[in-house]
Amino acid sequence: MTLARRPRGSRRAALLLAVAALVPIGLVVATHVLAPRFVARTVRAMALGRGLTASWRTLRFHAPASVAFTGLAFTRAAADTALEIDSLGVDVDFGSLMSMRPRPSRIVGSGVVVAPRSSVAAGADTAAGATGGVRGRLKPDQLPRIREAARRVAQLICLPPDRFPAFTLADVTLRPEAGAEDEGETIHVDRIQLTPGPAGTRFEASGQTKLEQVTPFHAMLVYGRDGAVRGRATLAFGDGIRDTLVFGVDARVERKASPVRLRVAPGSRITVGEIPFALTGAVGTLGPSLALALDSRDIRAESIHRSVPPALLGPLADVHVRGWFDYALVFNADLARPDSLTFNADVTSHGLALDPATTTLRLTALDRPFVASIHLPHDRIVTRAMDPSNPHFRTLDRIDSTLVRALLTNEDGGFYRHRGFNTEAVKQAFAENLHAGSFRRGAGTITMQLARNLYLGHARMLSRKAQEVVLAWVLEHLTGVSKQRLLELYLNIIEWGPGVHGADEATEYYFGHDAGSVRVAEALFLATVVPAPTRWRSRFDRSGVLRPYARAQMHFIGRAMVARGWLAAEDLPPADELHVDLRGPARDAVFPAETLGPPRGTLGPPGGTLGPPGGTATETRARRRR
Repeated sequence: MTLARRPRGSRRAALLLAVAALVPIGLVVATHVLAPRFVARTVRAMALGRGLTASWRTLRFHAPASVAFTGLAFTRAAADTALEIDSLGVDVDFGSLMSMRPRPSRIVGSGVVVAPRSSVAAGADTAAGATGGVRGRLKPDQLPRIREAARRVAQLICLPPDRFPAFTLADVTLRPEAGAEDEGETIHVDRIQLTPGPAGTRFEASGQTKLEQVTPFHAMLVYGRDGAVRGRATLAFGDGIRDTLVFGVDARVERKASPVRLRVAPGSRITVGEIPFALTGAVGTLGPSLALALDSRDIRAESIHRSVPPALLGPLADVHVRGWFDYALVFNADLARPDSLTFNADVTSHGLALDPATTTLRLTALDRPFVASIHLPHDRIVTRAMDPSNPHFRTLDRIDSTLVRALLTNEDGGFYRHRGFNTEAVKQAFAENLHAGSFRRGAGTITMQLARNLYLGHARMLSRKAQEVVLAWVLEHLTGVSKQRLLELYLNIIEWGPGVHGADEATEYYFGHDAGSVRVAEALFLATVVPAPTRWRSRFDRSGVLRPYARAQMHFIGRAMVARGWLAAEDLPPADELHVDLRGPARDAVFPAETLGPPRGTLGPPGGTLGPPGGTATETRARRRR
């Protein structure tokens, strides 16, 4: 029997039917198996490239190009979480898939928590001051990591507006830095939205931040395709108009393709309330680099009081001046050369003078006897009389010059050269903090510290830091108080330990003697205590001997004093020979009364004890070297 041959058209039809039957199966496999695996590998690789580990509860892929996550988290090597997102949906531009360079076209997320990298507060393991400091435990240089992160941000800023995807994020929280002494600024964004359109891109955000108080904010910015940038932002410190801080921007930006760079064109400006500032600047991906210049003329105190809410002014609300001033700020930073930072902030006075009739903050009476209310961390206040009625008050000439110079070296070596604010210290701190990858060194001057202790407190907030800078300028320029008196007040009020304020209380507490005669090692030790007075005991081991890192910090300060001509080289012993004898009440904190510790006078180097100041000139010199 002969079988009839099936027509060729029938075979083709059967093949097409078979393929058609397999397509749904293939789509199911691609959608539910292959695509999620590809997305998972891509996300994990992207995270790994940034030193992070990615994880999630669920991942779903929806054809043709949509991804949905729940419980998405990115963690650092130290197992602390950098970013958490409850739910995230991403639509990928289908055309970009065809070119094998996927680009998101729309992002929707909620429950976002951003946590900064943990850092060590200044003073925890370093004696950091305005012009000098010591790195305690050496850590790898973090500058390469900082540069790479900044380069990505610069690339994002330099993108044309039509390159941004549409996105909507709800319930976004920016946590404060872990390990900070104070909670500092926290930000919660109820909603942040970016909407591309034919004329440009519109950005809008609203939420709350913690400054002096929980403060609602709203911001709206339109970035046009022609480079025009216009917008407005408000911070509401209360219900009235006077309680609202208003920022405005009216600028034009220009982009350059090679190297990628965005420039703020001349004629741009920002406003703070009714105060206008001319704005120029640039952001470059090469370096990366940032340049910024602000300039404002004819600023009057009345404009400041009308433009800045009282809650943000703080004690400055009680300061009134006559006259006016011009302000100019220049900032240029290239992370390829962090030591080459350019930073200048200039105030040009036009008849500025305190108005004694309306200024209620105690500023002009500082050169006369008064009772100081000393502001401490956690909103504590103690008082000390700045006159002979206080048995521990010491005029500057009655405090050992070695102690004074050790404090100046570590806290503010340029004290007699600056006028309240030290731009050179800002440059040095900028470079050191970049290398450390965290806040390791501040640029606060002695005048700024005095303002903090007398008027402001120690909360770590940008508003407080701004108040501190302004008050330091006022103290140095408008009060008529001499540098010597400012330093004298500083040395009589700063905290040196629990309930210990001023140089004489400090020498009595630690060493059992007056501040008029202090050995070199004692002066160096006290200089290292000031940045972190509550942690002074950590500088000693259980036997009461200074730890190696504490001696290294002391020796660093001593070498800086020698370089300045403030200490004879032969009076500075090697670091491993630096010792101090705890003879005052501090000794009981190291050796509690209920324990058996060495008898008084035996803490220090083997082979003898250090007696109290006094004796012959030769004996005194030998003791001071130790």
